[in-house]
Amino acid sequence: MARIELEVPPDENRGPRWSLLVKVAGAILSVLVVAFLIARITVISPHKSLFTLEDVTLYGFNVSNSPILITSEFQVTITSRNPNSHFGMYYESLDTYATYQGQQVTSRTAVPDMYEGRESTSIWTMFISGTSVPVAPHVGVALNRDWVINRLVVIMIKLDGQVKWKLGVIAKGSYHITVKCPAYIPFGTNGTGIYVGNNAIKYQLLQRCGVNFSR
Repeated sequence: MARIELEVPPDENRGPRWSLLVKVAGAILSVLVVAFLIARITVISPHKSLFTLEDVTLYGFNVSNSPILITSEFQVTITSRNPNSHFGMYYESLDTYATYQGQQVTSRTAVPDMYEGRESTSIWTMFISGTSVPVAPHVGVALNRDWVINRLVVIMIKLDGQVKWKLGVIAKGSYHITVKCPAYIPFGTNGTGIYVGNNAIKYQLLQRCGVNFSR
């Protein structure tokens, strides 16, 4: 019996068609992954970071009268913890400063941008100071009462800036973050600080801070 052999010519278009198919499949997969991440961000609400004022080192705190001027210098240590198991945190354009009775008493100090990974903890050490900062008369009266009579001055350490949540390759829109950490500074014989240098006193506070996010 005669054997018949058939020769099928190669498909010259198979290579380009296969390459196009791979590109289309890759594009579809990328769109699906991005859609999944966006849906996950929408469904899973990230939690706020937890901030704690660990300690304050007071290098100087002076008040002059007529007019009332405050000169101060602090070093503060704040820890932040990202409690989210899915989201990282980007901190951008942060400033730190101190207020007393709602009035700013130091200059703003810029804080470097930082990324905080999932379920991780960061330590922030910052210097803040103000020289001859004028305050309103009623603030001066309250400060004199707290310092001279109560021997306890509550300075509010603040952080202001922007934060973004990151899930995979997706970063969720920027939010304004405000952190408020009350520093209870005792003066006189009731002081609980530790001398760490010439006229420098360190106060261990471990004070939980308030955190607010807004658009």
